[in-house]
Amino acid sequence: MIYSMFIGNEWYQGKTKEFRDVVSPGTGETIGQIPMGNAEDVDKAVEAACLAAPTLEALSVFERAELCVRIADAIENRKEELAKILSMEHGKPYYTEGLGEVEGSILAFREAAEQIKWMNDEIIPMHDKTKRAYTYRKPKGVYAVITPWNFPLALPSIYYLAPGIAAGNSIVWSPATYTSAAASVFMKCFEDANLPKGTVNLVLGKGSVVGDALVVHPKVDAVTFTGSPETGMMIEGRAGIKPTAMELGGNGPTIVYKDADLDLTAEELLGGSFANAGQICTITERVLIDDSIADKLVEKMMAKIGEYILGDPFDKNTTMGPMNNQPTVDKVNQHIKDAVDKGAKIVVGGGVLDDAPTGLYFKPTIIDHVSPDSLINVEETFGPVIPFIRFKDESEIDGIVNMCRYNLAAALFTSDIKKALIIGEKMKFGYTQINARSCAWDTPVPAGGCGGGLSGHGRNGGKWSIEDMSELRTVILNLGC
Repeated sequence: MIYSMFIGNEWYQGKTKEFRDVVSPGTGETIGQIPMGNAEDVDKAVEAACLAAPTLEALSVFERAELCVRIADAIENRKEELAKILSMEHGKPYYTEGLGEVEGSILAFREAAEQIKWMNDEIIPMHDKTKRAYTYRKPKGVYAVITPWNFPLALPSIYYLAPGIAAGNSIVWSPATYTSAAASVFMKCFEDANLPKGTVNLVLGKGSVVGDALVVHPKVDAVTFTGSPETGMMIEGRAGIKPTAMELGGNGPTIVYKDADLDLTAEELLGGSFANAGQICTITERVLIDDSIADKLVEKMMAKIGEYILGDPFDKNTTMGPMNNQPTVDKVNQHIKDAVDKGAKIVVGGGVLDDAPTGLYFKPTIIDHVSPDSLINVEETFGPVIPFIRFKDESEIDGIVNMCRYNLAAALFTSDIKKALIIGEKMKFGYTQINARSCAWDTPVPAGGCGGGLSGHGRNGGKWSIEDMSELRTVILNLGC
């Protein structure tokens, strides 16, 4: 089966003769192929988006809201089909995560439909009494949207597709090749919704080819990207002065103070590290813990870890599926080896299942006594690993935290709420959770990296996504003429 591109409301395989196999991480079976597009395909998609842009801009906010509702309805009608291809291609469990991700996509379009109706403009007071100024919000135009493989449907929907359409933009979407089949099937929903021709266009192919051609295309008005800092910096350099928004890597700390509720902390750390097999940019990736309670917390977590069942994504008992791809598994192994070489002890896990259908079934892992200079502390691991970095005095915390420049999300566990609020407001992270896992994000909340770090810029979530994907314009009227 060929999972095609979608350009100008038509299915399209391009003129390429190069195809890439879609291989299931759960079984190792080839489930289809995707065409590997090129710059010519990008140009075709951008031209389609350019033709759609004036139509979308001319729609009222209520008409754009109706488009979003139609898309949400179409996704809901295909929920099981989408969750199936998502779990087949990505590896996440169908019942506990695949269906939930599709539901997140539905919610994204329903919320955007409501939020755009209440994005009010304003009258600006002026020094000159004879003049009036007012602002109004307009789409930026043709958007290049480049997305990763860890949440192939929900992330693009929540961050970019729903708010982008609500704001009146036309979109050219380039998803990661690891999960392009799911993106292709997702386009059926946009076809079902009968959108203006060219509203959303899907181009498949390598980021270095398709993504780069999109970023530098002269008719692309703005660029948004979620992925690695290295790729993000390349895109920034290639985009020139075009508006960009970047959500890049994460390795924010989870800090456990000695007065923390250890039962709550154990539950949250396990759920916050093993969700999506650890492949979340805001996942619990490094735990800084007071040495006096570390042993007790590890004991409590070991009593609960059996609840996390690694297995077939389509087995109802499975709570954690395989990781998506071999390079990410290799990085996780490298980080664990580096930590062990520097004195860390593997409490449980530490590698892949020996008898699994593929080498991507990585066991839920806990590592203790991790040295602060380990790769796990200073880089993004992106796997199902909970590393404990112990401190004996709270004065050590800032130094350990600042060894890593990712500043996307953080978490604190303490019974002293006053202390938590004071520390939380000083933390230089997009958001900081108090007594909850770092990845427990809700869509109305703004998220993104902070200045000076490696986690990017811009804000995603709720009305902030719409604001990021639109621009204010001003009209000034001279009443004294």
